[in-house]
Amino acid sequence: MILALVIAVGAAPAAEAMDVKPDAAGGRTAVAVYHPDGSWTGSRDAHQPRPALSLSKLYLGYWVLRYGHPGDKGQVEHMIRVSSDSIAAHLDRKYPQAIDAVARDFGLRNTARRGRWGNTATSAYDVAKFVSVIRNDPVAAPIIRGMRTAAPVAQDGYRQDYGTSRLPGAEGTKFGWSDNRWSYTASVSFGPGWTAAAMTVGDKHANTNDALALIDPNLPWRAPATSSLGPYSVPLVPLRDILPPQVPYQIRDAVPPSILVPAGPPTGPGLPG
Repeated sequence: MILALVIAVGAAPAAEAMDVKPDAAGGRTAVAVYHPDGSWTGSRDAHQPRPALSLSKLYLGYWVLRYGHPGDKGQVEHMIRVSSDSIAAHLDRKYPQAIDAVARDFGLRNTARRGRWGNTATSAYDVAKFVSVIRNDPVAAPIIRGMRTAAPVAQDGYRQDYGTSRLPGAEGTKFGWSDNRWSYTASVSFGPGWTAAAMTVGDKHANTNDALALIDPNLPWRAPATSSLGPYSVPLVPLRDILPPQVPYQIRDAVPPSILVPAGPPTGPGLPG
């Protein structure tokens, strides 16, 4: 049945709510937009490793939620919401392997810890992909809640109100900034059908201006792919998007996004739905 559906549908168009503009060169700001079907767009430097700043707390938090002590798991949501450096330092000291392990497991090839959480490097593509993949993972629920309820003012007094959070439809954001608050900034947000990241050499105003200038929010949403079976239809999703995080990235990346599998029961005359 699955093979028949794959053959019948072929490569379905990506579900698009927004995308990076085709002429986005990057430079000051690297940007990427990742969709649930594995399609993505980005600036020319979307894969360039840049200071992850507090975006590294996403990687650290995920590993702790999956493998850490229950008491440590309970700190992750607050760490994300207020961008707590003290919690991040505690968890990073206790679990120094966490960030690099997550990078390996999710195929984040331009992400590396480099000695401590605050020195981590990542790319716009890596962090957009990561947030997109974990968005519906029950393990990551505290991270997603923390992004949805990001405090207006972080633990260190910095306002969390910029960058990709200004994109129309943004539902949750993780912010990052350098200690001097102007050398580097970053943001990653998710919305309906998209996850967008912007990593800037510059302050939060540059991060906001470039995110809004390089990412186009006017592309129409396309309904999920379906396959028709007589009077019935079956919603489809890419197989690689429903593989569990434990699947090695070499296997995940080898699965073409055009291979689709049923995402739910058939709908049609005489059927609920």
